[in-house]
Amino acid sequence: MGKVTVSIDDKHLSAIHEVAANLREEGLKVHSVLEGVGVITGSVADEQRHTLLNVAGVTSVDPDLDVQLPPPGEPQ
Repeated sequence: MGKVTVSIDDKHLSAIHEVAANLREEGLKVHSVLEGVGVITGSVADEQRHTLLNVAGVTSVDPDLDVQLPPPGEPQ
């Protein structure tokens, strides 16, 4: 399973929890629903990722990349 970030269109922001429920039906394990920014994070099997784009209100499904910054004052 890969972590993803799902962006929701402006028309569906008021129904973001309904969109999250629909994403669950398509196989997304929802980790968080960020209402203020219109984003849902979660995990999904790689072969199911493309099906999430068919859910009404979804504008993009992007891999959630881990970023690690060095501690302050350390060379990059």
